[in-house]
Amino acid sequence: MVRSELLQKLCDLHPNLLRKDIEKILEIIFLEITNALCNGENVEIRGFGTYKITRRKARVGRNPKNSESVKIPEKNAIKWKMSKNFFNLLNKNFTENEISDTY
Repeated sequence: MVRSELLQKLCDLHPNLLRKDIEKILEIIFLEITNALCNGENVEIRGFGTYKITRRKARVGRNPKNSESVKIPEKNAIKWKMSKNFFNLLNKNFTENEISDTY
């Protein structure tokens, strides 16, 4: 699903709201999540998951075109972990008994 599809679904679910108002709400939500992550804060959306900033160490990579070594600098990355509720929704048929049966 892309942003425009999300916007369309929200418009379909809430026909009493104007499309431009829903667009503005989505823009504010994404902007606030982005600002929080840029400020080093964790973002937790209950029932969905948690976003955290992690630091990737500097390393030496390889250019695939000419196989030369390239230094890759240290940088920030986002790590996302799904909530238990979301995991259970996604894996409805997953049970502990199935794991023990496979050994």
